[in-house]
Amino acid sequence: MYPETESGHAQFARDTFGLDVIGADEPEPCKLPIPQAGECIAVIGPSGAGKTLALRALNATEVSPLRCEELGTPVLELFDERLQSEQVLRTLARVGLADGRLWSLRAGQLSAGECRRLEFARALCGHDGLLVADEFDAHLDSTTACVLAQNLRRTVRRDNLPLIVSTHRPETLAYLHPQRVIEIDGGAATNRDDLPGPERTIMDEVEIVPGRLRDYDRFTHWHYLGPGRPGPTSHVLIAMHRERPVGIAVFGYPHLLLSARAKVLPQFAPQCIAGGGASALNRDLRLLQRVVVEPRFRGAGIAQALIRAGLERLPVPHVECIAQMGSFSAFLLAAGFCQPGDFVPPRSPRVLTAFPEARGDELRCLRDPAPPAAQRRALDSDD
Repeated sequence: MYPETESGHAQFARDTFGLDVIGADEPEPCKLPIPQAGECIAVIGPSGAGKTLALRALNATEVSPLRCEELGTPVLELFDERLQSEQVLRTLARVGLADGRLWSLRAGQLSAGECRRLEFARALCGHDGLLVADEFDAHLDSTTACVLAQNLRRTVRRDNLPLIVSTHRPETLAYLHPQRVIEIDGGAATNRDDLPGPERTIMDEVEIVPGRLRDYDRFTHWHYLGPGRPGPTSHVLIAMHRERPVGIAVFGYPHLLLSARAKVLPQFAPQCIAGGGASALNRDLRLLQRVVVEPRFRGAGIAQALIRAGLERLPVPHVECIAQMGSFSAFLLAAGFCQPGDFVPPRSPRVLTAFPEARGDELRCLRDPAPPAAQRRALDSDD
């Protein structure tokens, strides 16, 4: 029996090759084992061997590519509204997207590697049980694929996550370091005992060296604050990957009067500084001003390594950092910082922030170099 609307091409193929059925059932998929919690299984094999078919047969949450209609959507709006916002930001940080600049972009403005990280973040927020990623490193260059593999390995261990992935890149296996590797070929699945070899990390290939403030110019467009160098600087460290700078940490002199400092270092409280303690402050304390990592290396531990190296090499007993991102990404704590508490902005910035919120649309002209006459009158009014 043939389809009622059989095309001319299908008719030609049936007549030429003697096909009895157009649109036959697809082959039987290979049966794959289900990983335990905290276990990663990698599936390898040549293209067309049946890896995708085998993975789709599993009842699991799939890391799905972004659909065409989603590419025009801002990154944060791609997540279920029922999720807690803090959970979303923490998950984005875990996959190497701890970047406020990226959060405001539309998905179609991200690179291929950033899109893949975003797809994993969505899957991690919505998964229930087994997580599956078919060709997790597709369309990525080798370095980005290895960084993502290492990031997945860390996520599996930290979150006790059952994960099964397929890959066509043998070089990623040492960074993914799955507990089991299964090869699909010729319609059969076979356990491979000779892979993946010693566990590797990107940090095995990174060296931390002294730098100069002018080195920051290479990284400034990746920082959410945009162009511009930080304040008075004392030390700069560079992360070099195969003789290429991929990360930077900039340390400098601290702000003189900072009320939050009094909680941890009372000897440097504002009243002590005002009484003549500024010289001791500049002698014993440094400020972590900037940490910027090239996007495709994020999530590989480079930021931690830069900060840790700074804490070890700086000739001062104390280093401080004021960073809102520290609430959502663990790299500061992992590098050696302690978090004494949340910082409440001083009264003057809070008042300045509240003022335009209270005025509403009338202050939009502050962003317009030539505001309309009506808006100028609104600003000049006394009410």
